[in-house]
Amino acid sequence: MHAELDRLVELYDGGAINRRQLIQRLLTLGLGAGVPGRAFARPPEAPLLRARTMNHVTLYATDVARSKAFYQRLTGLPIRDESKDFCEFKLENAFLGIYATEATARPGFDHFCLGIQSYDAKRTHAVLMAAIPESHPSLENDDQVYVQDPDGVRVQFADVGYKR
Repeated sequence: MHAELDRLVELYDGGAINRRQLIQRLLTLGLGAGVPGRAFARPPEAPLLRARTMNHVTLYATDVARSKAFYQRLTGLPIRDESKDFCEFKLENAFLGIYATEATARPGFDHFCLGIQSYDAKRTHAVLMAAIPESHPSLENDDQVYVQDPDGVRVQFADVGYKR
């Protein structure tokens, strides 16, 4: 039970839950303590983050020009930004990024990014480290936070206005 108390305090200190949610969860813990065989329904977990948008999807390509031509033909999407090493296609509220394969990356899907309202990278990283350290939260370039889902899919977080 001490571990659960510590986790709740970390979630509250990190801003992942509000005071009311903290009190509800503490009460739930207290009501269930010391009552053998008595089960109490736990309130639904509050989300750690509130995703508002799908910001982008990143693909790595061995030949950016070839992949650009393929996706232009396939979708007709306009180009948001490009250079020799990348091409970003504009979607209504997101983008599809195709980047030259890096030495450590394989061609194909790399990650997707969710837009968070009032995003704070350091706070987001702290919340995720406290709540789900098994997702291997990483803070990169002081403004990008990544986690891995249970199957190893990379998920990035950014402000809803990132690259808009």
